Amino acid sequence: MFYTSDLVTQYIPWYYLVTGSIKAFNLPHWINYIYETGYPLLAQGETGVLSPINFLILFFLPFPISFNFLYAVYAAIAISGMFLFLRNNNLDRLPSLLGTLTFIISGFFLSRYFQPSLIFTAAFLPWGFLIIKKALTDKRLLTVLAPLIYLQVTAGHVQIVFISVTSYLTFSILSLLANKKFKVFLLAKLITIISLGILLSSIQILPSLRLYQISERQNWDPNIRFSYSLPPSHLITYVNPRAFGVSTPGDDLGFTQFGGGFWEINITVWTLPFVLSLIPALLIVLKKIPNKDLIRTIIVFYLLWLGFTLLSFGGFFKTNLIFAKIPNYPFRAPARFMLVSTFSLSVLAAVGFSQISKLVTEKVSILIFILIFFVTVFQITSQLKNYFVFKNTDFIIQDLKHNIESNNLWSPLIFDGSKIENFSKGELEQIFKNEFYKGFMLSLVGAGALLLWWKKERRD
Repeated sequence: MFYTSDLVTQYIPWYYLVTGSIKAFNLPHWINYIYETGYPLLAQGETGVLSPINFLILFFLPFPISFNFLYAVYAAIAISGMFLFLRNNNLDRLPSLLGTLTFIISGFFLSRYFQPSLIFTAAFLPWGFLIIKKALTDKRLLTVLAPLIYLQVTAGHVQIVFISVTSYLTFSILSLLANKKFKVFLLAKLITIISLGILLSSIQILPSLRLYQISERQNWDPNIRFSYSLPPSHLITYVNPRAFGVSTPGDDLGFTQFGGGFWEINITVWTLPFVLSLIPALLIVLKKIPNKDLIRTIIVFYLLWLGFTLLSFGGFFKTNLIFAKIPNYPFRAPARFMLVSTFSLSVLAAVGFSQISKLVTEKVSILIFILIFFVTVFQITSQLKNYFVFKNTDFIIQDLKHNIESNNLWSPLIFDGSKIENFSKGELEQIFKNEFYKGFMLSLVGAGALLLWWKKERRD
């Protein structure tokens, strides 16, 4: 079982507590014996207790099998979504498989294995793009985006939801402009569906918002928003992933690049897939791609890569300083915008391989695929051979009990003592229960509105 850094001090203890609560048929609105004051673990949100996926797995499987199984399930979600999206863009199976593997074994996913809520939420990104792509020709499918956003929110990482929603809007606008079909009412529909998805997620968002409002995090210096910005010089790691070394999970030691830990700014898609992602641009310049629809798709994904890479630069890109002026902007680590850049390069790598495959026989194409795969695996294993930390599950259970009993846990949303000093534990618990119930009612409203919308679309 994975056991290092944030997994030790946050996630595994949280999942352990949540598992105990739901198996006792309770929602963890409040856990009395952690963080000295007690804590609203449901409001923390990163264990995804309100996600049907997380809930069912944690409820029916023994811990820690359930925790390990979550990784497998979300990997399957990312893989299936990416493969179907590429196939929907008229790519053959082998190029689609290459693009899918590029995405799931990218540095963004592999180096963040100790931040499960982040990569679990990110796993839904290809499905969001697939829904929008299909909805451009069948508007009835757009309603599916709302429950997808709910699944992303309840998977546990709100910042990745924010990044995903931003990319959905950007992709839609670029696609409509590229195909000369831009209509304000289509964009308005998309914004409405996204809003319904957020409303549907109120059951999680309201308790989490309340926790943020009374946490120390709300008082952070605005400049903290730019911690873990991506230094532009780090783009060299597309070609040479080892350029700045590797730090252990949750640690900056041994990492020579300024701007944050290795795991937060590991942007690589590995060398050969990156080279493949450049081929479509070369072919467009040489006028070797006659298919205008394909050219439009390629341009859209280069623009997505460029735009979200600039956002990832954070404080290194002056235009991004607008984020410092947004009141109560709750996020940091701009490098996480590279999720969309990674997705875009994975698509472009698949297109590049597809174009190469058209110039050679099927057998040669398979040999090229095998070569790329094994060279990439070699790069991964040689760079990350000591990066993944495992521990015997029996010892983990013992450590968990000790950590929880000694309050040896950490949270990014620690209470601000001055904001809760006038409340008893019982009063705090009731505050978060009330936020949950209000969120539940709003979620019902969202579900009802979505159902009416879906019925209307079917009639039309």
